Amino acid sequence: MTIRVPRKKADAYQHGDLRRALVQAGLKMLAEGGVDGLSLRGAAELAGVSHAAPYRHFRDKEQLVSAVAEEGFRMLTSRMRDEIAARGGDVLSRLRAAAEGYVAFAVAQPATFRTIFGGAVCGEDQPPPPGLKEAGEEAYHVLRDLIVEGIERSRLRAEEPDRLALAAWSMVHGLSMLIIEGQVPGVRGNAAQRRAVTDVVVHLLETGIRPLS
Repeated sequence: MTIRVPRKKADAYQHGDLRRALVQAGLKMLAEGGVDGLSLRGAAELAGVSHAAPYRHFRDKEQLVSAVAEEGFRMLTSRMRDEIAARGGDVLSRLRAAAEGYVAFAVAQPATFRTIFGGAVCGEDQPPPPGLKEAGEEAYHVLRDLIVEGIERSRLRAEEPDRLALAAWSMVHGLSMLIIEGQVPGVRGNAAQRRAVTDVVVHLLETGIRPLS
């Protein structure tokens, strides 16, 4: 997936949308060199502004990483919703689509995926910044809302929604990690194979959380 960083025009006094450009630059650096390769100076160079310019928006690298992670969650949410809209159908069909969108995002943006879930922004005892927390919850609720709908329509077991959502998330997240770490041969670069494997995993999940007869 190509990440484009809008640069300041040579004849312009200001960038125009510097914060957005810096976040895009952060995503690009993250994809190419991981969190260690991300810096305010590098983001400034990619955006075509002075090395001092990023400090108008970000106090330090940690704030930039947080903003990049927030954008990463929003990209994940968008990918899942796009798959859901394309698939349509009943709630179980849309649940499969959400899973496929989740895995597809992980494969397309592995460094971003690892960053938003890898604790690079805040530790276990450190609350995330408000924007990052909101973006993460939005992504989670794509899944949770489908689980709630499935329960209400008696397509899924009548159980506490967050418990079922955690089970679903764990399975799909685990599959995503296995794929991007190269532990599932022949799948990462093959979209058809990736969908097939994801569908098998989600089918097993559905079997486990359907109503008890």
